[in-house]
Amino acid sequence: MPTKKPATNWSPAPVAEPLSMRELAGVLIKHYDLHDGRYDLLVEFRIGTGAVGPDPAALTPGAMIGVSRVGLMPAIADGPATVDAGIINPNKKLRKKNPA
Repeated sequence: MPTKKPATNWSPAPVAEPLSMRELAGVLIKHYDLHDGRYDLLVEFRIGTGAVGPDPAALTPGAMIGVSRVGLMPAIADGPATVDAGIINPNKKLRKKNPA
C-alpha cells in the first residue's frame, strides 16, 4: 500500500504523552477493578540469542530482549512506582434509598 511520505523521512510519534510506570500501574488497577492494596508494575521480558549483525559477513553472537507482558504484583515494600488501589480506584459507596 503506497504512502505519500518516504519511508526514510517518517518517524512514528506517540498518539499522546507516554504513560509513566506509575500511570500504567494505575490503568491496570482500574482494568483489574482492584480497590485496595498497594501494587507495583510487573514487566516480563523474553530473551533470545543468536547471530546478529549488519550483514551476513559481519555476524556476532548477540541477544535480543523484548517485553512480553505487563501486569501488577502486590508490593512488598513501597517503592518509587508503588500505587495504592484505594486512591487510584476507590470503592464506590452505595447510597441508601430513603423510604418514601
